[in-house]
Amino acid sequence: MLSVLKNNYCRMLQRLPAVLIMTVITLVSIILAIYITGTQQVKGHIVYVSQTSPTTVSSKYLSVVTMTKEPPYSSLVKQQYDAFVIDNGNGRYDIKTLKSEDYKKMIEGLLKNPNVPVKLQNTDRGVGENIIGFMMMFLLMSTFMNLFTFADDKEQNQLARIASSPIRFSGYLAAHCIYCLSMFLPEYLMLVIMKLLGFDIGFSLLQYALLYAVIGFFGISLALLLHTLIKKPDNANMLGNSILVLSSVLAGSFYSFSKGNAVLDNVVKVLPQKQLLDFAHYLQNGDAFAHIAPLLYIIVFSAALFAVSCVILTRKYVKKI
Repeated sequence: MLSVLKNNYCRMLQRLPAVLIMTVITLVSIILAIYITGTQQVKGHIVYVSQTSPTTVSSKYLSVVTMTKEPPYSSLVKQQYDAFVIDNGNGRYDIKTLKSEDYKKMIEGLLKNPNVPVKLQNTDRGVGENIIGFMMMFLLMSTFMNLFTFADDKEQNQLARIASSPIRFSGYLAAHCIYCLSMFLPEYLMLVIMKLLGFDIGFSLLQYALLYAVIGFFGISLALLLHTLIKKPDNANMLGNSILVLSSVLAGSFYSFSKGNAVLDNVVKVLPQKQLLDFAHYLQNGDAFAHIAPLLYIIVFSAALFAVSCVILTRKYVKKI
């Protein structure tokens, strides 16, 4: 197994430019997820109306425009602004908004203490969920690229020789799995560095390790099955990447796609990527142990794909020897 693993790294050097490009794209997706989460933290665009003193509101949750005259009420109706804050002096404010009383209280709290943290709503995506969503598609696509060693062995009829060698066929497959998972190391190290630098990455490093392992297991299982069933590696990669891009977008990796469509919701619900995002959402809200079913779903689904691949490969190669 160690020989196969070492051989995989040596063969990877021949495709180093493609590996580096995919790695850079995934790293950029992590940065983009953190940036977008920061912009999503803005909970309101308000107008601060004061004729005497400039605004003292400086909160990352508010986008503040200072005016000396109150804008027309139609600005609230058109949703150009979320609220008008009229400074009456001596720390007294008159807040006008079309939103709920809770929203008004949130604005009042930020006016009193701009640094007070605003809790995420149950439906809001936090930084951890955004990071997983943004990089999930690229990590899955990278498993197809990293499994080229197995695909080439199969296309060049090397599997029969490998099956007849002293190495156990299970060890051979395990080496490929370890190799693919190890290629996630740059993305994981980037999260470690960002956490050490003080960035909010949402989940703990241990939680990310779990999510990475689940993503990797699913990607490896799907890639192994398609490369087992399809003779040409290029055809398997093209089909697999098409499936992953479409299913990841539908699952809501980057944004919610269904928009309340009942039929589409039922279709999307069975996608492993959707289940993983649901688990990440529960993990973000601290309810992961109470909602473990999505995680089990993707693990069982991946195990089924992997098992089918192993059965086909064993019948086709191992039992012939």
